[in-house]
Amino acid sequence: MVIFGKSDTGVRRAVNQDRFLIRDFGDGHAFCAVFDGMGGANGGEEASTAALRAFDRRVTTDVLDAQYGGELITRTFAEKLLIRAADEANADIFSQSRDPDLEGMGTTAVAAFILPDDVIALNVGDSRLYCVDRGELRQVTKDNSYVQYLVDIGRITPEEARNHPQKNIITKCLGTEETVESDTYRTGEVPEKLLLCSDGLSNALTEQFIFDVIQDTARSAEEKVGLLIDAANKAGGPDNITVILVQND
Repeated sequence: MVIFGKSDTGVRRAVNQDRFLIRDFGDGHAFCAVFDGMGGANGGEEASTAALRAFDRRVTTDVLDAQYGGELITRTFAEKLLIRAADEANADIFSQSRDPDLEGMGTTAVAAFILPDDVIALNVGDSRLYCVDRGELRQVTKDNSYVQYLVDIGRITPEEARNHPQKNIITKCLGTEETVESDTYRTGEVPEKLLLCSDGLSNALTEQFIFDVIQDTARSAEEKVGLLIDAANKAGGPDNITVILVQND
């Protein structure tokens, strides 16, 4: 398993409010997450950093305790762990937002816990997890966004959603409410590749372009991530851009 991640401020932003986390626990177990912060002059950075710390603390502690104690890390273990980490991150951010300078801050979160025979994912917001397997790119997570809601009720098509003027309105994130309900997913197997990203990538590039880049066998994981970020910046770089690529093939 090869994992590489990178974050970039983009062309139009003054600061980078994205954060990402990678932890490889060995024996086919790994954890990756991307956080896209929002709110105020400093709020986005504070929110995404708080989320990263909460996930890192909870996931690392529980996984190492399980490994040292000989406990089997199952799908159910991983799913409950991700939900618990999201709840703790939400509580931390919500508490910090009582500071008037940080009021209303929040962050998206997309996370993947990789097992030897499955991937358990968690999503809050509109950062995304894609997988590539059997020659196809598939979006695993579903955006918590107003535009996705319009697609779900048949008001607009997925094609219309891509350039919709309200596509940046999210319906759920960590930290803005006292509690949060996270969405979880299971891939049912370990795909050849996994891609986690903030919307700075997914809004800038087509899925076909993303697929073509990560399927390029002549490039390393680091080169592919760099090429994706460069392409997003050339497409205008309107937001921070964060990408994690996991290669299992």
